Amino acid sequence: MPLHSKFTDADLPTISFSEYIFASLRRGGDRVAVIEAVTGRQVTFLQIADEAVKCASALYRSGLRKGDVVATCSSNCAEYVIVILAAAACGATITTCNPMYTEGEIKHQFGDSLPKIVFTVPLVCEKVKNVAASVPSIQKIYSIGDKSGFETYKSLLSNEDGSAFPRNVQIDPFEDILFLPYSSGTTGLSKGVMLTHHNFVSTLAICRTRPGYNSDCVYSVLPLFHIYGILVAFAALDQCLRHVLDVRFDLNAFFSFVEKYKVTRFSAVPPLLLLLAKTTLKEKYDVSSLITISSGAAPLPSDVAESIKKRYDCNVIQGWGLTEAVPVGFSEPEVVPVESVGRIVPNTKLKIIDVSTGQEVGPHQNGEVCIKGPQVMKGYFKNPTATRNAIDVDGWLHTGDIGYYDDNELIYIVDRLKELIKYKGFQVAPAELEALLVSHPKIADAAVVGVPDVEAGEVAKAFVVRADDSLTRQDIHNFLAGKVSKYKYLHGGIEFRTIIEKSPAGKILRRFYRQQSTSKAKL
Repeated sequence: MPLHSKFTDADLPTISFSEYIFASLRRGGDRVAVIEAVTGRQVTFLQIADEAVKCASALYRSGLRKGDVVATCSSNCAEYVIVILAAAACGATITTCNPMYTEGEIKHQFGDSLPKIVFTVPLVCEKVKNVAASVPSIQKIYSIGDKSGFETYKSLLSNEDGSAFPRNVQIDPFEDILFLPYSSGTTGLSKGVMLTHHNFVSTLAICRTRPGYNSDCVYSVLPLFHIYGILVAFAALDQCLRHVLDVRFDLNAFFSFVEKYKVTRFSAVPPLLLLLAKTTLKEKYDVSSLITISSGAAPLPSDVAESIKKRYDCNVIQGWGLTEAVPVGFSEPEVVPVESVGRIVPNTKLKIIDVSTGQEVGPHQNGEVCIKGPQVMKGYFKNPTATRNAIDVDGWLHTGDIGYYDDNELIYIVDRLKELIKYKGFQVAPAELEALLVSHPKIADAAVVGVPDVEAGEVAKAFVVRADDSLTRQDIHNFLAGKVSKYKYLHGGIEFRTIIEKSPAGKILRRFYRQQSTSKAKL
């Protein structure tokens, strides 16, 4: 039988995301909500609410309507959450895009999601403008910051009194799409993940009831285009916490912010925690306010977690989730083995199935992790086949992760059935790199897998069959440079082969190559 969460179910409001968040902002009142780490700028809860009303009014005046798509392609800033809230109030869908993407990668996402309006930052404006030339749905590009030749976020709100705020937008929380982040899922190129208002509101409501999750001040450098970053940002607003929002991680800066703002919670990814475990800079600062450090997006090595617990005298929590589940599945505020990702969160069910038979297995037996709950996505955008492959007829999301639970119902993730590579928490799809590699005239075939890396978690490694023996590894690195983001580069190296092993159906046996690479790494 499937496992049910042992925690008391949260009360899940059946209201729109904007209605839910505006109520949270009113509770926060005149207290500081967001502190921009780089600028020192502080914004209160009511200031966010007031500016979101004005932004929604301006967007509505400009013609934004329910069902339209608004894209964000920006670094972290207070305006990011305001734009999301404003667009949601208009009934629009928000697709969040990595500003470090190449033009080709942005074009793939925008060409699929077809945004009407794009909010970006000065450094990315020209790139977005070039993409817009081939994506006719884009009608407006706004720069969050001054940029000659582009309309700005400030100009959009100039002389805006909020009187056109759309108060009568009819939202069906269970059907209408709030967020459309792009994920590679268990395999293949990135796909739009349709997250409804109810998906996200439910996750926030679940996070609000979790014991030990409340704190005074959260520090985060998680990018807001990533579902983990979005959740942390809006959970902080919902729980009326101060949120120190940073753009990039620097150890000295981090410690100074912890000391200055008395940060009690740090939400991070494993590579940042590795830095914390090794640094000697800690002794220069008072970081005694830290109570909890939570890790997600990739596996956290147990020795790193233990080192941090001892050095910083704080709790270290490892959670698990995925974009397709907003992204919370398991977490545990209590002290548990650091190898565990905790127990099932409220309102959620779990089952582990045998990867060969599909039959449910019991405790201490490895199998594919499947979850069912209000946070599970509606499906993949314009991709019913991928949706059917991910969510079965009974509503179970097949995650592609291999794990088991013990007698105390603590969950452990031990392997990956899915082909996705996680580099510092970012997704790298092997199929995308393979398609690029075989487009090279001197490459006959290729396979890409993730291999373990201490700092990054996983890095991409390529196995290549040459069509021309003059091809060198450097030729391949040069070929990929600029075509994909740097985190997708072949940091795990390139190995030449005479053949790429495949199944009778022609599918690359990536598991075979991953096992080979892992074995070599241990020698």
